[in-house]
Amino acid sequence: MRLNLVERYIFRKALIALIAATGGLVGVVWVVRAVQQVDVLLSKGQGIVTYLQMTTLGVPTLMAGIIPLGLLIALCHTISNLNNDSELVVLNAAGASVKTLLRPFLALSLAATIVVYTLHLWVGPTSMSTLRDFVTKVRADLISIIIQDGKFQDVGRGVTFHVASRAPGGELRGVFILDGRNPKETFTYLAKRGTVSKVNGNSFLVLQDGQIQRLSRENDNLSVIRFNSYAFNLTSFSPAKKSHAGSFTEVSTYHLFYPNTEELLFKNKPGDYRAALHTRLTGGLYCLMIMFLVLAFAASPRTTRNGGSWALAYAATTAIVLRAIAISAEGSLRIEANMVYLVWGIPVLTISLCLYLLATGRQIGLPARAEDRMEDLWKRTIESLSRWGLRVTPNNKTSGTTP
Repeated sequence: MRLNLVERYIFRKALIALIAATGGLVGVVWVVRAVQQVDVLLSKGQGIVTYLQMTTLGVPTLMAGIIPLGLLIALCHTISNLNNDSELVVLNAAGASVKTLLRPFLALSLAATIVVYTLHLWVGPTSMSTLRDFVTKVRADLISIIIQDGKFQDVGRGVTFHVASRAPGGELRGVFILDGRNPKETFTYLAKRGTVSKVNGNSFLVLQDGQIQRLSRENDNLSVIRFNSYAFNLTSFSPAKKSHAGSFTEVSTYHLFYPNTEELLFKNKPGDYRAALHTRLTGGLYCLMIMFLVLAFAASPRTTRNGGSWALAYAATTAIVLRAIAISAEGSLRIEANMVYLVWGIPVLTISLCLYLLATGRQIGLPARAEDRMEDLWKRTIESLSRWGLRVTPNNKTSGTTP
């Protein structure tokens, strides 16, 4: 798609706005995730590199949902600037049609759609799977990296470790483990020595010369088992990789298309596979839906700055409401298979309707009387704020006629 000089100018403005909006939103999300994971750096003894890896691997999945919102902000910002600077009026007076906005906006939206589909179908699941493996590895190395001599430390829900000392070669002396993850019974492991070893990708703490104390919480019965050697599975602190922990963000798209019907997770939650698959397949369509909505509401030049602002507000509100309904439908798809028609129907029908309106030269908007009432309500709001000492300068109407 070759763009002329004016279209390249509009495309450049929209692209800069998209990068700024998406970058800002991603930065906010990353900071929130980083704050949530700060305990990895402070309490679990991990380095800054490990901390950054753990907080960054989940960003691609979040970006897939952020890019359509960034595109909405970018397109509204671009049209608002073009309208406020009377550039849309000049272009229209020079004989330019809606295609002058459609072509650069379509090019930008197609690029955003490709990025979203890449994140949804490949990069996102891969990064989340890598994050899961990374977390499993970190937790599996708790003994050799995190546990400090002479301190009782909680390393998981209901699990406490204590190591008296470390001998040369990495051998642990005086190992104490309290495992209270089972609500019916508590296990206490005591051993004189212990070493960490890995077998087939799993980490084990091999305890030697010790005992296991099993305490029943129902009747307080205590049983003691002595052992010469016992392997304690450290990988058990993380859910098994194949179970996905009830989350489908790290499941590959291929696995969603062709699930293992014998897998326990598929038998328990077949609807979750369906919902995750259709959510990924429709994710990129919302970039196109948002673009056509903005054009259907606000592509025509406005003689008043206020009118242009209201049109953009209608477009943004409509896009957000439709996306909220779609998210609700995606959640319901786990239970009701017929919701797939709504999941696909919202973006496809909206795009089709907007294409029809643009092709016939029509525009979406409130009736003139309703817009006048909105204008009056806005002016009264400004006057009320002024009485309270808050100075708000409304956009004044500009003179001129729409060509």
